[in-house]
Amino acid sequence: MQANRLIASQLNAVNHQFHEVAAWMRPDDWLRRSVPGTSLPAFTFWHIPRVIDTTVNMGIRGVPELISAQPWAAKRWARPEGGVGYSEEEADHLAADVVPAELLEYADALRSQVSQWLKTITDEELEAPNTFMDHARASGAYTRPEVEQAIAPFVGQPVWLLLSITCYAHCWAHLEEIRMLASVGRATNS
Repeated sequence: MQANRLIASQLNAVNHQFHEVAAWMRPDDWLRRSVPGTSLPAFTFWHIPRVIDTTVNMGIRGVPELISAQPWAAKRWARPEGGVGYSEEEADHLAADVVPAELLEYADALRSQVSQWLKTITDEELEAPNTFMDHARASGAYTRPEVEQAIAPFVGQPVWLLLSITCYAHCWAHLEEIRMLASVGRATNS
């Protein structure tokens, strides 16, 4: 199997699970903090496609993110960054703007865009060191110290590794986190 196909299948799996989690959620799950110190599920749900858009488009490709195009740029939840370094108040404010159905549409459009790009990338490009930090520093939206700290472990790592960890493992873990926190909230409120 070619690396670009493997990464595309990982992104497809995340997108499928993204839909599964959205269908499983109840209306009161989205904005309920079940465990002190955790993010609201709606914020984490927003963060998942944002981290994919940020990593692939701004971070690796050095092109404008899908979030900057219409119809996404006009959404109340549209932000030109991925939510790293937000205070609890900032994250909660954004969570209140999240419309899960809109995020599902955005995630589908993003999956399609990334899949098309992955068809064009070579193994040599996937093996090359990523330039995420350079692109982040050039973008005003990604200048928070927390963003640099999050990116630092990936400096010089191959593109394929950044894609697999950030766009698959990281996102998959957040989907499981949403399920766990919603389950805790449901049990507590029963």
